[in-house]
Amino acid sequence: LGTYPCPHCLVKKDQIDQLGTKLDRRRRKNKARVDSEQRQSSIQRIRKWIFDAGRSIVSNVIE
Repeated sequence: LGTYPCPHCLVKKDQIDQLGTKLDRRRRKNKARVDSEQRQSSIQRIRKWIFDAGRSIVSNVIE
């Protein structure tokens, strides 16, 4: 799942126990993911490494 399991915000795994709290709502509002060109480029590059070059999703290159 990676460090951030939520596809919409930057809530970390170790913050999952705080879901539904006021702090959680504030955190998700303030740290919403932005679908920028840089992010899309990074995702495209990583997909090529995984699917074209055969890299493992847990390899150091992907991290």
